[in-house]
Amino acid sequence: MLRALIYLRVMSAWNWLRSRAQRLRQPKYLFGAIVGAAYFYFFFIRSFAGPPRPRDPQAMAVLDAASLALPANGLLVASAAGALLLLLIVAIMWIVPTQRAALGFTEAEIAFLFPAPVTRRSLVHFRLLSSQFRSLVGAALMMLFTNRWSFLGGNALTHAIGWWFIFSALNLHFSGANFTLSRLADRGIGPWRRRLLVCALVAAAIGITFFRLPVDARWPAPLAAPSLQPLAYWLVGLTETAPLSWLLWPLKTVLGPFLAADGRAFLFILPSALLVISVHYLWVVRSAVSFEDAAVDDAQRRAAQLTGWRAPDRSGPGRTPAARKGPFLLAGVGRPELAFFWKNLLSTWPYFTGRVFLIGAGLILASVAWLRTQPIAPALVPGTGAVAAAFAVYVLIVGPQFARQDLRGDLSHTDVLKTYPLPGWQIVLGELLTPVAILTGVLWLALLTVALTFPPPGRDWVWLTPPVRIIGTLGLAVIMPALVSLQLLVPNAAALFFPGWFQTTRNRGGGPEVVGQRMIFFFAQTLTMVAALIPAAFAGAVPFAIAFLFGQQGTLALALSSVASAGLILAVLVAEIATGVRLLGARFEQLDLSAELRP
Repeated sequence: MLRALIYLRVMSAWNWLRSRAQRLRQPKYLFGAIVGAAYFYFFFIRSFAGPPRPRDPQAMAVLDAASLALPANGLLVASAAGALLLLLIVAIMWIVPTQRAALGFTEAEIAFLFPAPVTRRSLVHFRLLSSQFRSLVGAALMMLFTNRWSFLGGNALTHAIGWWFIFSALNLHFSGANFTLSRLADRGIGPWRRRLLVCALVAAAIGITFFRLPVDARWPAPLAAPSLQPLAYWLVGLTETAPLSWLLWPLKTVLGPFLAADGRAFLFILPSALLVISVHYLWVVRSAVSFEDAAVDDAQRRAAQLTGWRAPDRSGPGRTPAARKGPFLLAGVGRPELAFFWKNLLSTWPYFTGRVFLIGAGLILASVAWLRTQPIAPALVPGTGAVAAAFAVYVLIVGPQFARQDLRGDLSHTDVLKTYPLPGWQIVLGELLTPVAILTGVLWLALLTVALTFPPPGRDWVWLTPPVRIIGTLGLAVIMPALVSLQLLVPNAAALFFPGWFQTTRNRGGGPEVVGQRMIFFFAQTLTMVAALIPAAFAGAVPFAIAFLFGQQGTLALALSSVASAGLILAVLVAEIATGVRLLGARFEQLDLSAELRP
């Protein structure tokens, strides 16, 4: 019977591939597939043509030159940090779940397999083996990215197998934990009692380990120059001390195949990793409780969730949301754009409020102030600022793809929106306000972190005095909403000018054709952003050029030039945004969605 179930899973995967191939007959899918395939080839697959790359000594030399060197065996640090991260994930698996265990059967599998003469254990085996297919696909995709990490050693095969061990262990542990929690719930152990127990066990293991360390090794040793070496050595020492080392041994073992530096190390750790996976598999099979009712509920929930994600408003779980207080008091008379802003804020998470952002700013101020009092502040403070800056760039570039509380969410309601006695540009502007406000708030918090953690002026940065920093930070904060608005104009233009393509990219997942379509939109967004910033950059450089020509290079002249530059940049960006909103408004007034989506 198990062979028949495996045959069913293999044929289902084959039919999925055939359906994806048949979609390529349509030009919109074919062109996207070509772009997606070219991307994977040039950025990932082409690198496999050459011989396996050894560990790059130059990369480690760069780290040494930057005073950020890790211990001689950097893989120990990676293993320690990775094991602690997996421990956090595992702890969340035991703390968060509140529903009964379910193996994730689809509605079709429930309809055909549950009434069939199949034992419960066979169904468990079938579901667990099916999950391994997803783990293999995820491992193959992650291998494409990590194959470039030459400092880890190994090769593409060991990286793929290593990722499979990680994904498979997490998946099996999640299922086993859910079944165990269901048994505990049947015995009267409630969720809060269980959460306190798990937190107490983890805290006890870390606390006992901390006090077992020598007094001089309980905290990283401070250094005069910024360096991560003390933190790295302290992390390795902490994770190799019992009882925390006992708790982390299975996790380090699972990470072992991925972090193996060569084939010999991979073969050495492979039996232990297989043992951990086998024990997890047996744990799930033996602890599987009655899951039929929970599987039916889970299948219905996932089907409703999928329907919600495909719905125009991206409502997610697919159930009627509970009533909640409006984001702000909406007056009966006023600007119509504010009504769109109010409506779209109601469709977001409730913690996107001004109060939450103010609390976040306060926490950032308190955290940075505390961090500067610690011995390892010279190493961690600049690193925190670098991470915050990288996060801000990521949010600015990728954030508009996720913040879709705009025309993309209301695209199917176009016929209703066009009945409003409003010009198209007002509707477009009103729809843009919510994602602009959300992304701007996130970017302001990141900018605040960067401003507080930027290193003090040295010999090469004498001109970067506190007044200049404050004015520069405020100038970037003023410009940020305009930058976010420019970024949002492109995906909204794609929804209006190419609604057929946009509808396909809304689906979660998808094949290479959907990946290619998303990449085309992303490249268009990047090129448009660069083209829009060129005139703004020229305008912003004018005050500095004038100050330089007249020999005014002091702090006051630099501050005044920064203020004038920010004003000119903002004026250019606002003019570009106004032009874009007008063009999109005209397109919105002409849009006939039924004709655009006709196959």
